[in-house]
Amino acid sequence: MKISLLTFSKESNFGANLQCYALCHTLKEMGHDVDVIDIQLHKKAASWHDALLQLPMKRYFHLFRQKYLNFFTRKFKTVADLQSAEHKSDLYIVGSDQVWNPAITRQLDPLVYFFSFLPDGVRRISYAASFGTESWQSSVLTEEVKMLLHKFNAVSVREQTGVTICQDTFGIDARLVVDPTLLLTSYDEICGKYNPQRETNELVYFTFIRNQAEQSIIAEFARANNLQAMALRSNRPIPGFKRRIFLTVPEWLNSIRYAKLVVTNSFHCMVFCIIFHKKFVAVPAKAGRTTRQVGLLEQLGLSDHFCKDTNDLYSTMEHVVNIQ
Repeated sequence: MKISLLTFSKESNFGANLQCYALCHTLKEMGHDVDVIDIQLHKKAASWHDALLQLPMKRYFHLFRQKYLNFFTRKFKTVADLQSAEHKSDLYIVGSDQVWNPAITRQLDPLVYFFSFLPDGVRRISYAASFGTESWQSSVLTEEVKMLLHKFNAVSVREQTGVTICQDTFGIDARLVVDPTLLLTSYDEICGKYNPQRETNELVYFTFIRNQAEQSIIAEFARANNLQAMALRSNRPIPGFKRRIFLTVPEWLNSIRYAKLVVTNSFHCMVFCIIFHKKFVAVPAKAGRTTRQVGLLEQLGLSDHFCKDTNDLYSTMEHVVNIQ
C-alpha cells in the first residue's frame, strides 16, 4: 500500500524526528511504501545569537533525516501548493506528536493537520495524534475541525484526554494508542548495541524551560550522591552542571541510555527512559500540558516517577533511585 504521512518532520527536535522515524520504520516493516509530506511549520523569528547556536543542531538533524528518513515528497512551500497537488496515495496518516494543537500548528494552518487539503473520498486516518492539552482550546475552529474529522476512516490519539476531546467536542469515537516511538523494541540501528561498559554516573537533565530552583535541587542531589549533573542542549552555564550543548541523535539517545538518573520535562525523553529501562523523574513542561506525561505514566504504573511540585523534587529523585 502507498501511504503518505503528515507530521512534524523537519523540526530541530529529537522527539519529532524520532517519532517520525519510528512510524515510518514500522510501516515499512509491514511492507508498505511510505513517504512523508514535506510541508513544514513556519519558523519563529530568532535573534542572530540564537540562530547561530541552532546551526550545528540543524545540520545534525539534517544528516539524521538524510540517513534514516530520506523519502520526503517534493517540498510544499505554502498550503495553496499542497491543496493544488495531486494526492494519489492509498492512505493518508496524520500523527503522531502535537499535530492537533492549534497553538503550535497555527504557525502554518491548523486545519492542514486535519487533512483540509484532501478531496472527499480519500482514505485518511490519524495515528497517536495529540491535542497537547487537557481540553480543546480553539473554539473558533470547532465546527471546521468537526466536519473534517467526520471524513476520517479511523481516529486514534495518544492520550486519554484526546479520546474525551474527540467524543465530547467532535462526536468522534477515538482509540487510544501508544506513541510510535514505543512501537519499536530496539533503536540499535541508530545508537548501536548496548554496551554495559559505557554506563556512566551521570544525572542527565533535559528540559525546554530554564528553572533555576529545579536546577539547584538537581545539582545538590548530584553532589550528595556522587553523580555528575549533565545538562543536555543547555546554551547557558548552570552552576554544578557539565553540559553537552550540541548532540547528534545517537549521542542524545546514548546520553539517556547510559545515565544513572534522568530528570526531564520532555515527553519523548521520558519515553526513551522507559524504552531503555532507565531511572527517571518527569517534571511538568507547562501548566495544563502535563496530560502527555501523566497519562502514559498512569498506564504503565509509573505515576510515582512524576513530580509536579519542585519542592518534592529531591525526595522524588531519592525515591526513584532507591527503586529496585
